[in-house]
Amino acid sequence: MRSTRYSIFFLWFLVLPLLVATAPEYAVGDQEPLPAINNPNPGSDLWEAVRGRLDSPATTQVEGFDSAVLVNQQGELWTTIRNAKLLPIGADVLIVVLLMIGAVYAVRGPVTVKAGPSGSEIPRHTVNARFVHWFLAGLFIVLGITGLVLLYGRPLLIPLMGKSAFGMVAAGAKNVHNFVGPLFPVAIFLLFVNMVSKNLYEKGDLKWFAQGGGMFGKGHASAGKFNGGEKILFWLTIFLGIGVSVTGYILDFPVIASWIVSTFPEFSQYRHVMEFSHVVHTVIGILFIALVFGHIFLAVFFVPGTLQGMVGGKVDANWAKEHHDRWYAEVQANGERK
Repeated sequence: MRSTRYSIFFLWFLVLPLLVATAPEYAVGDQEPLPAINNPNPGSDLWEAVRGRLDSPATTQVEGFDSAVLVNQQGELWTTIRNAKLLPIGADVLIVVLLMIGAVYAVRGPVTVKAGPSGSEIPRHTVNARFVHWFLAGLFIVLGITGLVLLYGRPLLIPLMGKSAFGMVAAGAKNVHNFVGPLFPVAIFLLFVNMVSKNLYEKGDLKWFAQGGGMFGKGHASAGKFNGGEKILFWLTIFLGIGVSVTGYILDFPVIASWIVSTFPEFSQYRHVMEFSHVVHTVIGILFIALVFGHIFLAVFFVPGTLQGMVGGKVDANWAKEHHDRWYAEVQANGERK
């Protein structure tokens, strides 16, 4: 038995090198990869459906535009646009406008009446015109301040007053903004009806623009009751007012957004309309505030005497003659000087 085992071991020892020598060579790179094991995650389709990425819509027994949407990805996009775009760019716009106003005043200074006060006044604005102006101005101040609190209050006011106090301020600002806002389009409509006839283009407006409102050339630029710049202000106020009012109504009354979705199904759910309206509302609001900054500067500081006409209804005769010569001639022809 022992000799047999030795014989088998001896034969295996001789055959093993021959097997190794004749075995085929395999390069590692030539080996075919093993087939992948298809083991899909049973919850992947569920979460794809939750995020609304599948073609098949979700079903629910709860009625409403958003009831079948569990995760709204558009909300993240809106948050990014608001925090990363609207807030910093809006702040930059307002700061740049204020810096430009300061630079103009420092370089040019106020535009005074060369002839000095005449001691005689002429009627400038009627009671109706002044009421509409201050009604609109009052609404704008309230809506502008509350809007800025809602937009920039978190980074600016929380460090000053704390989260609890700011929470009460923000809640109050939101309620005031929502309840006062619906009156704004009423003021815009009254402004249009009351002043549109005097803010249409007339001969001489192009010359006023060519002279930069008196910034270029000699003397004051010729103007009617309202110069070219005031007419631009009027029409910008009308169009911006319409835009901020429409988007404001959508934000204030979601039923309008629901109607828009039913009319334009591409919005798919009314939250998209609300988010889009919020972005447009904010952009218009910031541009509107910048425009009003310029208006206040021109009326109060740059051209003294302008505010007097909107407060008391009358302006000095020499002021009217130098700043609005064509209108002054009409007043003189009608014998309205007092």
